[in-house]
Amino acid sequence: MRTGIEAAEYAAELQRVVRYLGISNGNMQEGSLRCDVNVSIRPVGQSEFGTKVEIKNLNSFSSINRAIDFEISRQALLHSQGQSDQIVQETRLWEEGAQKTVTMRKKEGLSDYRYFPEPDLPEVILTQEYVDSISNSLPELPEAKRRRYEKMGLSMQDVLFLANDMNVAEYFDATLSSGADIKLAANWIMGDIAAYMKNEKLSINDIKLTPQELAELISSIKSGTISGKIGKEILSELLAKGGTVKGLIEEKDLIQIADPVEIGKMIDKVISENPKQLEQYRGGKTKLQGFFAGQVMKLSKGKANPGLLNKILLEKLNGQS
Repeated sequence: MRTGIEAAEYAAELQRVVRYLGISNGNMQEGSLRCDVNVSIRPVGQSEFGTKVEIKNLNSFSSINRAIDFEISRQALLHSQGQSDQIVQETRLWEEGAQKTVTMRKKEGLSDYRYFPEPDLPEVILTQEYVDSISNSLPELPEAKRRRYEKMGLSMQDVLFLANDMNVAEYFDATLSSGADIKLAANWIMGDIAAYMKNEKLSINDIKLTPQELAELISSIKSGTISGKIGKEILSELLAKGGTVKGLIEEKDLIQIADPVEIGKMIDKVISENPKQLEQYRGGKTKLQGFFAGQVMKLSKGKANPGLLNKILLEKLNGQS
């Protein structure tokens, strides 16, 4: 025979729960504990457990252990004697003096558990069509949303952040619907936008930046209209005051410089003004490339295309142009 829960393991688990809750084990042994257990056994080779027997009002760990052991042995003996029909659904009590369980009351049907039809409640018949209509009207559940985001290729960290708040998820979905790149949209929402909301103690419904304008900001950076640095600079204004990305770009003259000739002239100016650093660079201190790039970016007020800037700068520093 095999039991659903071994007695020793059951008692040990209760002990762990008690320690976790900070309850005195001594008080429990005195009778402060009240516990019911259900015992059924399953012969080896049988797929289903047998009839369940309930043992009520056990008041200590030791009585729990002994009651389960006795009931397992009682049921196993009846099985071995071919009297498994004598194991009935019933409630039994543990007699401490006799060290055995005894019948308290038998429950032969659902009515014994107070399960019976309520005469004042009419029968409700739901058609499959009605059930389907209700199901289809329900919003997307969090688990389904998480699976959908996973299929987009997002990391589990991204998925949990975006899917666990309904308002954040709606904002993210609206941003994607406006044409934004999935990963870039997730990065902006989880990074700069989340930091702004935390500092200002705002929810995503309180910010002035709309999903449509976030998508436009991402598109403007991706297309090279503005640099990522400028994107971050105008983000704070968009979050606090709203407005449009195109409007701010035009108002502040922020369109990225992508003309190689214009960038080349700025690089020439910076190099000519820093001959000592140029000599050091050509003497082996190649990390000074970052110094020159920073000076050119400062001269362009952050508008020079970074990729183009570094390509032309490297050529000029190495005397290739």
